[in-house]
Amino acid sequence: MIIDLLVIGFTLIGIRSILFTNNGLDKSLQWIIFAFILGYRTFEPIPGLKLHPIEIFVYASIIRVIVSSPPKYLKMPLNISLLGIFFLTFFIIDCLSRYNQYVLLEFKNAILLCMIFFIIQHIETKKVYIIGLLKSYLFSASIISILGIFEFLFPSMVAALFGYQNESVFMGESIFFSRLAFLFWGSHLAANLIPPVFLILLLLKTEKDPIVKNNSYLTFLVLINLFAIYLSGNRISWLILTVLLIATIFQYRGYLLPYMKIYILFITISFVVYIYSQPVEGRYISTFKALTGEIDTRYDSSGGVRLARAKIAMASIVSNPLGTGWGSQGWVHSDILQISATIGIIPGVIFLFAPLFLFLRSYRCYLTAIPEQKTVFFLLCGLLIYIIISISLNGNIFLVQCGAPLFLLWALTYAYVDKYNNIGRSYSL
Repeated sequence: MIIDLLVIGFTLIGIRSILFTNNGLDKSLQWIIFAFILGYRTFEPIPGLKLHPIEIFVYASIIRVIVSSPPKYLKMPLNISLLGIFFLTFFIIDCLSRYNQYVLLEFKNAILLCMIFFIIQHIETKKVYIIGLLKSYLFSASIISILGIFEFLFPSMVAALFGYQNESVFMGESIFFSRLAFLFWGSHLAANLIPPVFLILLLLKTEKDPIVKNNSYLTFLVLINLFAIYLSGNRISWLILTVLLIATIFQYRGYLLPYMKIYILFITISFVVYIYSQPVEGRYISTFKALTGEIDTRYDSSGGVRLARAKIAMASIVSNPLGTGWGSQGWVHSDILQISATIGIIPGVIFLFAPLFLFLRSYRCYLTAIPEQKTVFFLLCGLLIYIIISISLNGNIFLVQCGAPLFLLWALTYAYVDKYNNIGRSYSL
């Protein structure tokens, strides 16, 4: 009850800040990011309609845009506009032909992508603003991690507060891996929000930000978030971290931050040694086996179900290339397949290639940028890797608290890259 009252108070304060304070629109994205901490908590103003504080802040931001008519700093990208047209057209058709609560649920969660891009058109995304938002993201993700670690250390206390005990995952003939349930947040999917933290810390270290000036505090943030991902048992997050680690070692320019690669390798090797002292290395390796369609049932209790749902979605795409409508496919565990199966292969292809093409633009900027800008673009490339893997191998759209972080980071990346290209690569961003 107390937590519910705190959530209501937080939401009301956020709405007031967005609608009635100076620079309320600039603050809106920060409020959305802070709302990531809330997890599953929603309001139900009418039966069957649940709204997350993230959505409420997005709607409040759009109202602020309509009322105050702020200037536009960038154009809506064509691919996002096309997705918005497909999203809305299918929703109207579904409302007229086969409406149910799942139609509204999936549509309202997916259309947040277009809404967030609409909002960010009216915000001047200078470098200092981007860094400020990323620091807010670091705070939110680290709070989620700290609450997860607290749950690991004091499971009975946390279970008494939020209900349910940790979930044990079968790991072999007699081995169980106790996954963090992230009871405060509502699901081990909370780990999906954590990987960008390491990219953000890299940028802040390069910028000599006071938050990471103390190496002990930096290491604390790295380890807290790293162990939270590990304890979640979330293999997609493990995969993302692996890809980001490889990209950092082989692509990040060492002269930008001397000794950082040595530090990263030391932390990584120490962590790997720890992992291999625990009964989980098979689960880690099963991640890569699952990508090839080989499900190791000794360690993988969900890969077979995910693969079966993906095959059903692909069969549906083949038989119904124009889609079967919002809310008709269940939870596919791949946003790309979800979009393709529900509203057609054309929006599915757009949804896949939009972040891919943006990644190529960001990588070109990284290669040609002056040293002061390289780490920013390396971070943006890393965020797009995180987004692409997430929408390919995870189902995020069905949960606002999983989809909105991806949409927000996607929009921020587009805004910064577009602004950089339009002002002639000046550093005065």
